[in-house]
Amino acid sequence: MIFSDFAWSRVSDLLFSFTLFFLIIGSFLWVCASGSLDFFQYSWKKAFRKTKEDYLTLSEIGRTSYRFWLEPALILFLLSLVFLGLAFL
Repeated sequence: MIFSDFAWSRVSDLLFSFTLFFLIIGSFLWVCASGSLDFFQYSWKKAFRKTKEDYLTLSEIGRTSYRFWLEPALILFLLSLVFLGLAFL
Protein backbone atom coordinates (compact mmCIF):
# COMPACT_ATOMS: atom_id res chain seq x y z
CA MET A 1 0.00 0.00 0.00
CA ILE A 2 1.23 3.52 -0.79
CA PHE A 3 0.38 5.10 2.57
CA SER A 4 1.96 2.44 4.79
CA ASP A 5 5.17 4.45 5.44
CA PHE A 6 3.44 7.81 5.26
CA ALA A 7 2.38 9.24 8.60
CA TRP A 8 0.08 12.23 8.87
CA SER A 9 1.48 12.96 12.31
CA ARG A 10 4.93 13.55 10.77
CA VAL A 11 3.44 16.06 8.35
CA SER A 12 1.70 17.75 11.27
CA ASP A 13 4.96 17.91 13.24
CA LEU A 14 6.84 19.37 10.29
CA LEU A 15 4.19 22.04 9.69
CA PHE A 16 4.19 22.91 13.37
CA SER A 17 7.97 23.37 13.26
CA PHE A 18 7.59 25.89 10.45
CA THR A 19 4.77 27.51 12.40
CA LEU A 20 7.07 28.12 15.36
CA PHE A 21 9.52 30.05 13.19
CA PHE A 22 6.81 32.49 12.03
CA LEU A 23 5.18 32.60 15.45
CA ILE A 24 8.37 33.56 17.31
CA ILE A 25 9.23 36.41 14.95
CA GLY A 26 5.62 37.61 14.73
CA SER A 27 5.14 37.51 18.50
CA PHE A 28 8.29 39.52 19.10
CA LEU A 29 7.18 42.15 16.57
CA TRP A 30 3.71 42.22 18.14
CA VAL A 31 5.22 42.93 21.56
CA CYS A 32 7.34 45.67 20.00
CA ALA A 33 4.24 47.13 18.31
CA SER A 34 2.46 47.36 21.65
CA GLY A 35 4.96 49.98 22.77
CA SER A 36 6.09 48.11 25.86
CA LEU A 37 9.75 48.26 24.82
CA ASP A 38 9.79 51.93 23.78
CA PHE A 39 10.84 53.18 27.20
CA PHE A 40 13.71 50.68 27.29
CA GLN A 41 14.80 51.83 23.84
CA TYR A 42 14.55 55.49 24.89
CA SER A 43 16.65 54.97 28.00
CA TRP A 44 19.24 52.97 26.05
CA LYS A 45 19.42 55.70 23.42
CA LYS A 46 19.72 58.36 26.13
CA ALA A 47 22.55 56.53 27.89
CA PHE A 48 24.62 56.02 24.75
CA ARG A 49 23.67 59.15 22.82
CA LYS A 50 26.32 60.35 20.41
CA THR A 51 24.11 62.46 18.14
CA LYS A 52 20.75 64.12 18.61
CA GLU A 53 19.10 62.63 15.57
CA ASP A 54 15.59 61.22 15.60
CA TYR A 55 15.18 57.48 15.61
CA LEU A 56 12.44 55.01 14.79
CA THR A 57 10.80 53.56 17.86
CA LEU A 58 10.25 49.83 18.13
CA SER A 59 6.48 50.32 18.14
CA GLU A 60 6.67 52.00 14.72
CA ILE A 61 8.78 49.18 13.33
CA GLY A 62 6.67 46.35 14.72
CA ARG A 63 3.31 47.93 13.89
CA THR A 64 3.85 47.61 10.16
CA SER A 65 5.21 44.07 9.97
CA TYR A 66 3.86 41.79 12.70
CA ARG A 67 0.79 40.73 10.70
CA PHE A 68 3.09 39.66 7.85
CA TRP A 69 4.55 37.02 10.21
CA LEU A 70 1.46 36.04 12.23
CA GLU A 71 -0.93 35.35 9.34
CA PRO A 72 1.20 32.53 7.83
CA ALA A 73 1.72 31.17 11.35
CA LEU A 74 -2.04 30.94 11.81
CA ILE A 75 -2.53 29.22 8.46
CA LEU A 76 0.27 26.72 9.10
CA PHE A 77 -1.06 26.02 12.60
CA LEU A 78 -4.53 25.27 11.26
CA LEU A 79 -3.07 22.98 8.59
CA SER A 80 -1.05 21.26 11.27
CA LEU A 81 -4.22 20.62 13.27
CA VAL A 82 -5.97 19.26 10.17
CA PHE A 83 -3.16 16.78 9.49
CA LEU A 84 -3.07 15.84 13.16
CA GLY A 85 -6.77 15.08 12.94
CA LEU A 86 -6.15 12.94 9.86
CA ALA A 87 -3.53 11.00 11.79
CA PHE A 88 -6.19 9.76 14.22
CA LEU A 89 -8.64 8.59 11.55
